[in-house]
Amino acid sequence: MAVHLHLLNARGRLNPLRERIERVFWQGVDTIAALLPIGKIDVVVQTGPFVILETGMTGYSRAADVLEITIDPNNTNLLHNFDTELLATLGHEFHHCLRHDGPGYGQTLGEALVSEGLACHFETELRGGMAPFYARFLDQEASEAMWARALPELHNFYNHRAWFFGSAEQNIPRFTGYSLGYNLVATYIKAAGTPASQLWNTPAEVIYAGLA
Repeated sequence: MAVHLHLLNARGRLNPLRERIERVFWQGVDTIAALLPIGKIDVVVQTGPFVILETGMTGYSRAADVLEITIDPNNTNLLHNFDTELLATLGHEFHHCLRHDGPGYGQTLGEALVSEGLACHFETELRGGMAPFYARFLDQEASEAMWARALPELHNFYNHRAWFFGSAEQNIPRFTGYSLGYNLVATYIKAAGTPASQLWNTPAEVIYAGLA
């Protein structure tokens, strides 16, 4: 394993949190590496306003060997459960990196639901069994309605921002993709008896086989 941490901190915006970030990061890498076969990955931590408002941070995995964590020091929610959220965000994105190296994140709605659902379930392992809030954002009625809408589109190209962050224009609630993906993968995990940490290389079509 050769994970490299890069703090983009030329203007010192991360200074108040630097030691904490480094501590949580390296402890988190040890925790995650005990569950996932993570390899050579560059991790970039930067500041910016475009984060999940409820946590003050967000993650993005652009490729198998690069992931980004964005933190908003001005977000009033940032320090609420900071250690837990940073660990979970890292785990989520490391899981994506492995899928980039395996079957790929995917280009269709169904593939994206599986990749995000798996990453959310891996987060749940890191959170001691508690699913991230955005993976349980929809109530049962809304979840059933949106699944009925998504089902015939599983093999189609899709609008990622709309399905995962919401679109008033398309009448898609916020975090729909995360909720649907989490539920979809939960069904597979229950049937297979295998945790998400061992499913990073499982093709999406295996997980949603028989559904579409």
